[in-house]
Amino acid sequence: MDRWPFRGIAATLVLFIVLALLAYSCAVNPVTGRSELAFVSFSEEEEVALGAKAYTPAVQQQGGFYRDKALEDYVQGVGMRIARVSHRSNLNYRYRVLNSSVPNAFALPGGYIVINRGLLVHLSSEAELAAVLGHETGHVTAKHSLAGYQRAMAANLLLAGVSVAAGGKTGVMQLSGVTASLVENGFSRDQEREADWLGIDYMVKAGYSPEGAVKLQEYFYRQLEGGKNPLFVEGLFRTHPFSKERLDNARALIAQRYPDTVRNPNYTFNETIFLQKTARLREVQKAYDISDKGDGLLKEKRYPEALEKYREAISREPSQAPFHSSVARVQLIQKNHGAAEVSLREAIRLDDEFFEPHFLMGVLRYQGKDYRGAIPELSRSMDLLPTKQAAAYLSKSYEAIGDRQNAKKYAQMAQ
Repeated sequence: MDRWPFRGIAATLVLFIVLALLAYSCAVNPVTGRSELAFVSFSEEEEVALGAKAYTPAVQQQGGFYRDKALEDYVQGVGMRIARVSHRSNLNYRYRVLNSSVPNAFALPGGYIVINRGLLVHLSSEAELAAVLGHETGHVTAKHSLAGYQRAMAANLLLAGVSVAAGGKTGVMQLSGVTASLVENGFSRDQEREADWLGIDYMVKAGYSPEGAVKLQEYFYRQLEGGKNPLFVEGLFRTHPFSKERLDNARALIAQRYPDTVRNPNYTFNETIFLQKTARLREVQKAYDISDKGDGLLKEKRYPEALEKYREAISREPSQAPFHSSVARVQLIQKNHGAAEVSLREAIRLDDEFFEPHFLMGVLRYQGKDYRGAIPELSRSMDLLPTKQAAAYLSKSYEAIGDRQNAKKYAQMAQ
């Protein structure tokens, strides 16, 4: 018997650490041109595939897309003006609007970039929009999200080493957890500073006034002061650390690098165009403000009052699928199944790519003992956003129709 059991543990752990270090390789940063250590090099195709894997679940988890084709085209057009002058203009960039009142924006590897409705509606010019999209594009071109993913992989390997050394099973990194970290984990201050600088460079090359970036930072600073807007703390400032230093740096960079752009008509703000293109969004936002109050009431279990708010939102903007889905949520709680089905059918008609009404329709079918009808709805919701709740209902639905193989499969997913 080994008198020093920890000797074997230490040796195994050292082996894993050595393997982790050996797995690092050099990759050239497309922005700086410098070679950097990276845990497993990704080809551009692999980077895009990684972003695509995280994209749909990240969007669905936070409210789905905001459905307005004209606005989508406008945001994509502004984004592409930035993308074409970036360090990685060859990527297939996608700039979309997320249907969330939380002010935020995020970028995933490979060119998947999103700005939330709750941030877009408070901007005042196209130059400010370009500053947001330029900043997020900078995160993509400098591979900031990919660097975070690589760190997570390295940490996972080391954790696996600890587990094996202690006699446990080898840990396998769950892709869903790592891809979630691509959105949830904030960037370092150095990464934020670099993305700010890149965003300003791209703005100027695209013909926008870099003062738009300063005005954007000034707006952020006003929201930060004294915790004025808690939604910013919940959203943008949680994933994008902000400081007065960033505002001062933006002013200094423009004064040093782009003094000729000040009051130069060749570098635009495009305020009038922006206000025209976002006029409909600002009108619809009034209904979302009402629906957001309903969400607060729902959390407090004040169901009749929440239902009243959701219906008020629908009376203003009947074409917004989330309002109908929210009404159905309350109706399901109240066991008003007939009304819930009507609401869910309308939500699905308006936006078939929103996971929540499919999930709720599956629950409705299950509660009505229509197990075969529940399965396709729950499966559709899982395609859009895999959740343990949907997996549990699928397992029970398959069990009810005697399909034990699928029942077991989804029961494992629900754990």
